[in-house]
Amino acid sequence: MQKHILVLAAAALMACQNNQSATGSDSADSKIEQGAEQMKEGLEEKADTAGAYLKEQADTAGTYFKQQRDKASAAIKEKMDSLDARIEELKKDGSKKSEKARKDLQEVRDDLGKSLNEVRNSTAEAWDKTKANLDKTMKKADAEWQEFKRDFRELFH
Repeated sequence: MQKHILVLAAAALMACQNNQSATGSDSADSKIEQGAEQMKEGLEEKADTAGAYLKEQADTAGTYFKQQRDKASAAIKEKMDSLDARIEELKKDGSKKSEKARKDLQEVRDDLGKSLNEVRNSTAEAWDKTKANLDKTMKKADAEWQEFKRDFRELFH
């Protein structure tokens, strides 16, 4: 009978240890789940913060692009208005030389008009290319204007 009590005591002791292990295991699983949940929440919070930051940066870049586009449009428009005034002056002269000069200036103005349309329709992604083309067109217009003034000096008093 002592053997039976000893076996029962051993079984009860082992059962208690298994129960404590199971409780400890459940506790560890619970902690792991809590940690995973906290990590998930932290990652979601960081993702939201990163998303807000990127949106802010995109908004800032968009505002900068719009300012640059408006500034370029205004510069082109100013140059076109100046050319329009010169073309009107040449229309009043009526000579063959002024007619040729008017046609030359009209070509330059038309090129600027195309550039203005490109600038107005440009996207932020294509801005660098549009700006490079605009710079090239503006330099060409300035060079042609200087050549024009040199060739047709007598038309403008």
